[in-house]
Amino acid sequence: EKKDIAITVADYQNKLKEYLDFLKLPSDRVLVGIEERETIFANIPRVVSKIEDEKKEASFYISKFIVACGAGLFDAALNYLWGETILCLRKKIVSFDLDYFKSNLDEKTKKIVKDGSDLRNIDDNEIVVGCKNIGLISDVGFRHLDYIRSMRNWVSAAHPNQEDLTGLNLCNWLEICIKEVIGKEPVGPAIANKQLLHNIRT
Repeated sequence: EKKDIAITVADYQNKLKEYLDFLKLPSDRVLVGIEERETIFANIPRVVSKIEDEKKEASFYISKFIVACGAGLFDAALNYLWGETILCLRKKIVSFDLDYFKSNLDEKTKKIVKDGSDLRNIDDNEIVVGCKNIGLISDVGFRHLDYIRSMRNWVSAAHPNQEDLTGLNLCNWLEICIKEVIGKEPVGPAIANKQLLHNIRT
């Protein structure tokens, strides 16, 4: 029940505030308000339902995203969401065609990527741009993800800031990441490109 969630979140927040006060640490503007957390919890079930059950089992950063939202740490939640998105893109690159992805990188970066595990050593932006170039994400999806990446850099826990995020902000970005990456399999042009490359090689 929404009321029960609100009461639980409020009690948790009060206890945390008391503990921070006890430690003589700042407690104001540390946690997002309860109303914003209610907003995201009211929408999360519908959004997360778009992920297939077998994929949910491996979505640890989505769990961390939800826990961070419940704690009122929206900046950390955005960081976790972006982490899940990039992790999924790396997996898609490996399962799709790592060599094709590498062909879109500059010579210096190509030398860094010898196998799938090396994808963690290249910039998130290069991952997103490369996925667009090989058809793993659409042009529109790329623009959405590029904006979320930018917001992650400016208003998440990745860098010091005191910007405010809303529950609707996070719900919207979660839905986009699920629609464009986490819950999506390669389609149309990407599959055709993969088949063409396979034919050329064989």
